[in-house]
Amino acid sequence: MDSLFQATGLSEHTGASRDHPAAGAGSHRLATRLATAAIGMPLTLLAVVLGTPWLVLGTAGLIVIGLNEFYRMAERAGYRPVRAAGMIAGVLFAVAAAWPQTWESLILPALLVSTVAAQLPRGRPDRVLANTGLTVLGALYVGYLFSYILRLRALPIGPGHTGGPAPALLVILVVWAADSAAYFVGLAAGRHKLLPLVSPNKSLEGAAGGVLAGVAGGMLCGALFRMPLPMAATVGGLCAGASILGDLWESAIKREVGVKDAGRILPGHGGILDRFDGLLFAMVVGYVTMLWWPNA
Repeated sequence: MDSLFQATGLSEHTGASRDHPAAGAGSHRLATRLATAAIGMPLTLLAVVLGTPWLVLGTAGLIVIGLNEFYRMAERAGYRPVRAAGMIAGVLFAVAAAWPQTWESLILPALLVSTVAAQLPRGRPDRVLANTGLTVLGALYVGYLFSYILRLRALPIGPGHTGGPAPALLVILVVWAADSAAYFVGLAAGRHKLLPLVSPNKSLEGAAGGVLAGVAGGMLCGALFRMPLPMAATVGGLCAGASILGDLWESAIKREVGVKDAGRILPGHGGILDRFDGLLFAMVVGYVTMLWWPNA
């Protein structure tokens, strides 16, 4: 659930913890996080409201940086993914989402073939199966999932049934609300660990509070954006749950390769994947829910 809203690192502590940094260091880290969020949050919302081409450019940039982080973590574990093939495919996923093309269905097979072909000249095919799988996984996990912000932006939901920013804003805002609630509920009442071997500080109570906040935030956004309230509430709850799953998935990756953060591009926050891991999963769930909701 590490979306850009986490100015205070909320999702890192969804359960009670007694390990606190010194007051001075903690204050400086908080100030850094708040400063980064004060810039990043408005830019995120502005890009969604403006739509193409600005949202496409921003999404493509996030994909390239996020894939660089993912492949660097894979290399830390001793693998050799084909970076260029994965990054090109990731950006093409975003382009095809913004401007649907007949060649979109060829991106994945072309990625697979080019990844295999790039490894053959290396001679001895050490870990060729794993390297190929990680290259394709990265493009799908980062590139394809990030493209759903563009698919949400084009989704004809709400008054007039024309594409607009409301569906994407709904998903983003409910994930931010769920992240915040998960922290405060976990801090106040977190007693039972969610998955301690994956993320020791997350609690069942914090997760439940996040889901409930997602439902409430969905209803509020539904009223604001003139969407069907049952649909908006359902999207809120499901997206909150999906963001928890996305957060745990990235935590498991980092734990396997032995890193605290996926990157350092966001001062006080970490990398792009650290901030958007939950939102990546939530955008897909939100899109599918709204797409198939009757009479939306």
